[in-house]
Amino acid sequence: MMCLKSFSVAALSIVLVGTVLADVPVGQVTSKYDITIYGYIKLDAIYDSQKTAVGDLAFFVLPKVDGEEDSETRLTARQSRLGLKVNGPEVEGGRVTGLLEMDFYGKADSDNAYHPRMRLGYLDWAFSTWSLRAGQDWETFIVVVPTTINFATLSDQGSLGLRRPQFRLTKDFALSESSKLVLKGAVARTVGQDIDGGGQDDGVDSDIPTFQGAVVLQSVLLTEKKTVAGISGHWGKEVVDSYTKDDVTVDEKKYDSWSVIGSLCLPIIKQLSLVGTIWTGENLDTYYGGIGQGINPTAQKGIKATGGYAQIQVFPMDKVNVNFTYGVDDPKDGDLAANMRSKNETLVASIQYSFSSDLIVGLEYQYLETKYKDSDSAKDNRVQAAMTFKF
Repeated sequence: MMCLKSFSVAALSIVLVGTVLADVPVGQVTSKYDITIYGYIKLDAIYDSQKTAVGDLAFFVLPKVDGEEDSETRLTARQSRLGLKVNGPEVEGGRVTGLLEMDFYGKADSDNAYHPRMRLGYLDWAFSTWSLRAGQDWETFIVVVPTTINFATLSDQGSLGLRRPQFRLTKDFALSESSKLVLKGAVARTVGQDIDGGGQDDGVDSDIPTFQGAVVLQSVLLTEKKTVAGISGHWGKEVVDSYTKDDVTVDEKKYDSWSVIGSLCLPIIKQLSLVGTIWTGENLDTYYGGIGQGINPTAQKGIKATGGYAQIQVFPMDKVNVNFTYGVDDPKDGDLAANMRSKNETLVASIQYSFSSDLIVGLEYQYLETKYKDSDSAKDNRVQAAMTFKF
């Protein structure tokens, strides 16, 4: 019955679409605005000498079971991506554009029938020196991003931030012909856990959103590539309502979530750049800090952490990119309970070769070690090969 119903809906949809586009030439898609379709198809082949969290991505290494390593081999095309860029109208002197982007890291209940998820979805209203962005975008505090083949991009290993719904204002100040100061401020959704078990995200339970900001200097210094330096961060809070567990009642408590981040991208010569961040903060689990640990509910405290990464980017030839990276995420031991993750360190080396601007192959080796408080550490040797076709 369900199959018949699904087929009927699909058939009706085809008829309606055919009716609407009856006067449109074959092979042509129309819109009231110019739309650009973009994306890529990517296959990753992965070997891990020890299980990592989670699945195709490596955030941290899981402990051994009975002292034995458990290696894994994976093939996945989940990272393949599809996006739409919409060039909208001019309104009150500013240009309105939009972007909608998805990949296939949605609900992970199948390894060969992937579920789509929205990565980005925002409108941008841009004027000559300022703009308003509304929708889901990368954290406003992200200034630089490391280059990795692993889709986790050093999350829980020294690189903070993901994507979330937000309102963002950006203002540019020209300092000279080759440099400018960029100020960004945003109110964003607070994403937390459900520690009290009330069926409500503890971040949503807060009476205020999260505030994010960045001060970024862009300037041409040593090469024609721009040097980028920034100070950024965020502040918000989560509310854990009172709850009872094991006959013990825990009172309502508010937990701050904050970060202060320093970032730098420094091109030394055309073929060599240094990229990195250093940060400190508290309750950073949904920002991929603290090795995915934000609140210690037993001690009723937020978990402080410090970390960062440094990457050497080398371009020895036009078609070749080589990267060497070190990353660390180090929660404060005094905020942790036994067996919680106490330190995450990684060393990464990768090489990518572009047969053309659209066809790229890459190989990456990653050594990842996760330490556990009062317990044995876990280590992983990860080898990942990838092939990507951009369109």
